[in-house]
Amino acid sequence: MAVYQLAQEALAGEFAARWAEALAAVEAREVAGSLSELEAAYAAAVRESAAASYALSVAFYRLVRALETGRVIGGPGYRPGASLGSLWSDFNTLTGTRTGSGPRTPLPVDVRNPFPAADLEREAKRAAEAFRHQVGDRVERHERERAGRGSSALDDAELIAWEKEFLESLKTGGSGAGGMLVQDAGRDAIHSALQDDPGAIGYYRKTDASPCYFCALMAGRGAIYKSKRTAAFGAHPYCHCQAVPIFSRRYQLPAANDRFSRMWRDFGGGSLADWRTYYSKTTKT
Repeated sequence: MAVYQLAQEALAGEFAARWAEALAAVEAREVAGSLSELEAAYAAAVRESAAASYALSVAFYRLVRALETGRVIGGPGYRPGASLGSLWSDFNTLTGTRTGSGPRTPLPVDVRNPFPAADLEREAKRAAEAFRHQVGDRVERHERERAGRGSSALDDAELIAWEKEFLESLKTGGSGAGGMLVQDAGRDAIHSALQDDPGAIGYYRKTDASPCYFCALMAGRGAIYKSKRTAAFGAHPYCHCQAVPIFSRRYQLPAANDRFSRMWRDFGGGSLADWRTYYSKTTKT
């Protein structure tokens, strides 16, 4: 469902906007002295958007499962007497759209809860690592370079451009890493639920409209079945791909997945770098 993917992208976008707002309140010369406040704002933005991503993925998983199996799964957000109508309503509320509706007849229930509890400690640690690599390390390098420059007039055009480029790198790097963590909360919820849900078969990777070479290659694998427990999803900064669960052998892959699969066969094998070059040339023609 495209609306689900767009809603997850929007959550990453909301995080990026909050991070940009926090940075905009600090002058470039003040960043080093404001790292603690910036890290707290960064962590809070990741945590809140990641929680929304998790809730959206649970609603999406539960809806797709009910549509394909005629049964509703338990876990967070489940309400007794759930129906296709109520599941659609939950999904519509979280996406902010009215995508579908259904009857209000209560569905048979599988009480098992396959959804992993949010690991807040792990999430906090990942956010701290992302902040350190994308912000803290950049600030440290910037301060060393500033010291090497010596004194400069505040209106020096070269200095102004340099500081602007620095702030932009903090915004871009922080947004990419944090946005990945936000969407990972939802991707991980689905990926983990598949392993613990007896009714699930596997998943496939749904890409955005213009995926990178790596995402195209992963999507070209087609369905990833539960027997391949080690098949990680493999997201990266600014990746908007989503895991779509499968509950029946009668699933149909998006046309893009078949296209990427054909491209890989036509490529004929080689290194990942070779595939990147081939993919870039092929998609530009």
